[in-house]
Amino acid sequence: MQQLQKNIKLFYLANVLTTIATSLPHAVLTVLLFAKGLSLTQIMLVQATYNLVILLSEYPSGLLGDLYSRKKLFLGAKVFFSALFLLVWLGNSFEMMLLAWACYGLAMALESGTIDAELINQLKQQQMPVTKFISNTNRLDFIGLLLGGAVGSWLYYSIGIKFYLVSLGLTIVAFLAIKYGYREVPTSASEEQSLGQSLFEQMKTGINELKSSEQLRLMVGLTIAGQFFFQAHYQLWQALFLVQGFNKKEFYLYYVVFQLISLGAYSVPLKFETISSKKWYLVFTFILLSSCILLALTTKLNFLLCYLVLVFIFTFFEYFSNVIFSQTVSQDHISSLTSFRSSCGRLAALVSLLFSSLLLHFLAVKIVVMLNFVLAISTSLVIIFMTLKSRHEAQ
Repeated sequence: MQQLQKNIKLFYLANVLTTIATSLPHAVLTVLLFAKGLSLTQIMLVQATYNLVILLSEYPSGLLGDLYSRKKLFLGAKVFFSALFLLVWLGNSFEMMLLAWACYGLAMALESGTIDAELINQLKQQQMPVTKFISNTNRLDFIGLLLGGAVGSWLYYSIGIKFYLVSLGLTIVAFLAIKYGYREVPTSASEEQSLGQSLFEQMKTGINELKSSEQLRLMVGLTIAGQFFFQAHYQLWQALFLVQGFNKKEFYLYYVVFQLISLGAYSVPLKFETISSKKWYLVFTFILLSSCILLALTTKLNFLLCYLVLVFIFTFFEYFSNVIFSQTVSQDHISSLTSFRSSCGRLAALVSLLFSSLLLHFLAVKIVVMLNFVLAISTSLVIIFMTLKSRHEAQ
């Protein structure tokens, strides 16, 4: 028990250090890449490379996580993060940036479903709730994003591209903390058997588990539905706010508010009693539909309030999905199915982006955003209703 608590604290430390390290350039990334000589088209290709590498490698890395050492995969991710920072610091060509962001994508894929999944398994073995762990992990992520985004802009304009050395230093600290402080749990008999399985056999048994569990399938569906909200939000909120008459000089404030709202959503205690769940479902349904209607019909203050409400609720849905999935998935397939769910979300994100890009040729940005939001809201409400119904029938 004492080692488990130590492992959790070390994971929190490594996770927040890595989040700060990777988010330092967020506020100045386009400016930074322009300074490297990249055009806007090349920047889009760099981002596309990042997403493509994650999409191709995330599920295979999850399979490896179930079969081999999750700690080694986590440490391997830190090596690729370090390669990213060194390549951006030293590189001055489009090809070097492509390689850097390929390393970034591979690092994110390797990190997904590694020692966080192992810690969830240990908590479940000890019959301890995983909700607090998931909540704390995501809240620390948002805090790291806030710190990284705020400090990174100041560092870039103070010391230039050398601020990537700060990212490198934070990543090395995270690597050493896990390397020498984190202790893996001895492999159980079932895990020893799974080590002898091939990747194909692991994939086959994992897919069979997904087929046999309605709860897992519903949470994958909720992840997919949520991407139609989050991608429209992430990619189009600034354009939407400009159309609504908001001052672009205040956009950094709204970015901070979004992070704080997300932090609050992951701080809500989750209780799954049947009566309260039904009551909260009705409340969410009313708020979501009302907010969507008001978002389309009102301006300025009411628009902003409704938009922030939607950000809060969909972040809460994401939290809800993470908790249910983690509680339901088996210990033998937690890494591969977590990565599979994440890959499904990335595919949905790609579909959403292509859908929005096509519609923007014919429709105003506000209409495109609303279409994404309506699709996300209607689908999410159906999935959550089916989830609560399934949990009620299982009791």
